[in-house]
Amino acid sequence: MRPYIVAIFNQKGGISKTTTSTNLAVCLAAHGKSVVVIDLDSQGDSTKSLGVDPGVKRGVYDLFVGQAEVDQVVLPTIFENLRILPSTYSLAGIEIKLSELKDSQRTLTNILSHSILDCDYVVIDCPPALGILPINALAAAHAVIIPVTATPYANDGLMRTLPSIKYVQEGLNKNLLLQGVLFTINERNKTTRKINRLIRSRLGGTVYEAEIPRDTVVIEAATARLPVCVYAPRSQASMAHLNFTREFLDRHAKIAAKAGIAVTEPVSREDALVTLGRWQGQLADRVDRPEGERVKQKRHQLDRMLYGDRTPLERAHLWLVHFFIDNRLSLAAFLLVVLVAMAAVIGIGVEGVRMLAGAIGLS
Repeated sequence: MRPYIVAIFNQKGGISKTTTSTNLAVCLAAHGKSVVVIDLDSQGDSTKSLGVDPGVKRGVYDLFVGQAEVDQVVLPTIFENLRILPSTYSLAGIEIKLSELKDSQRTLTNILSHSILDCDYVVIDCPPALGILPINALAAAHAVIIPVTATPYANDGLMRTLPSIKYVQEGLNKNLLLQGVLFTINERNKTTRKINRLIRSRLGGTVYEAEIPRDTVVIEAATARLPVCVYAPRSQASMAHLNFTREFLDRHAKIAAKAGIAVTEPVSREDALVTLGRWQGQLADRVDRPEGERVKQKRHQLDRMLYGDRTPLERAHLWLVHFFIDNRLSLAAFLLVVLVAMAAVIGIGVEGVRMLAGAIGLS
């Protein structure tokens, strides 16, 4: 069985590529699909989130340099139907090694074409920037999904990512399909909605209907090293990931039908939710519930990745701008109060000058 290979890619960092990869993988597994995750990020966050120690002996690095076969590297995870080709600490030096190989951009393609993974889906978690590893992932994939956050910085990242995908389509993988753009870490303000509408107007039906909200539970799950769909299956973010997975499955079914390929029907969304709840129960004893300070640190880290290294004063200003954009009546009331206060100050000043002039005999 040849799996459907999907790469999760965006040139910008900090926009939930790993969160998207791991939650898509566990949701597919919960829907009864067999899945293999390939962790190409040297930080190994997908590997850790799926319960595998990145200090294992063999990983993706060994595959790329020809020191191991796929069946020697692939590992089971703590979730049934889900395995992983893990990242290891040595992966950080892979760029230099691959540059020495012939046809290095197709290394992963050659590995997967000569291997039997025996699964329905392969999900590739790509590192940021257009390096040799993301190019390998895009060259080997049937489809690519771009996670994007609705901030000006992330929008710029999307505009840089699309030409990179086109470059791979034209030179390395003519069959690579942009399966969709997924909004992640979605804020609840008018600025976000405007950017969402702008991107949807440009890319049309390519953008998924599902939008992953910014949710503190996601930060808690990341701190606990678990996909949020297992950490808190009925949270807002988890339900959004389930909606996204159903869209992904529906799109793949249509693609497969056009190619004359039969795809088995997944289990229902409700049954998938039951499976996620069962996994949550099984892991309850070993889950390290993060303390408030650790969650706060993660939240600040996320803020820095989304909005840059702004000072507290600049962040307060940004919050105030968003608040007044969302609440125009409040802005009008605020301006009215400011005008009244200014008029009062001017009036008091004029009266003070008049009194002073009277006191010194100038009036």
